[in-house]
Amino acid sequence: MSNRSLILIQVDGTPGDGAGRAGVGVVVRDGAGRVLQWRGGCVVAQTNNEAEYEALLFGLRLALAAYRGRVVRCLSDSRLVVDQLNGRAVSHTAALQQRYTAARRLCEQLGQVEVCYVPRAVNQLADALAWEALGGVGQLLRWANGQGGACDGTG
Repeated sequence: MSNRSLILIQVDGTPGDGAGRAGVGVVVRDGAGRVLQWRGGCVVAQTNNEAEYEALLFGLRLALAAYRGRVVRCLSDSRLVVDQLNGRAVSHTAALQQRYTAARRLCEQLGQVEVCYVPRAVNQLADALAWEALGGVGQLLRWANGQGGACDGTG
């Protein structure tokens, strides 16, 4: 496989406000690691694991729309999602089972897909996009403008 045919898709989901809203972040890179595009969005998810699956689904749909025919390697910091999609674990909840089934279908449509675990420290850009999708910039600005806490280094 040449690096030209490989697409790396970093995905991350973050639980949201407790009201069923979660953030997802996706970074698409070519085989040499260059960023081709990135996306963030809000999705419906009640738990962190649901948010992680939603991020994967978001990334797989993006790959299907823009990179059909390419070898896709999805990189996630969710061991649960990676283990389930690689047959090392099973889903015990209906919400995760539905997302697992949707992910398998998308993988089949794409053809060549690997789902791999990466440490959280390696997945920071996707994590930041997920956080940003949930209004992270608003939280940051509130803190920066002194409405969220002290600005004297005591944090």
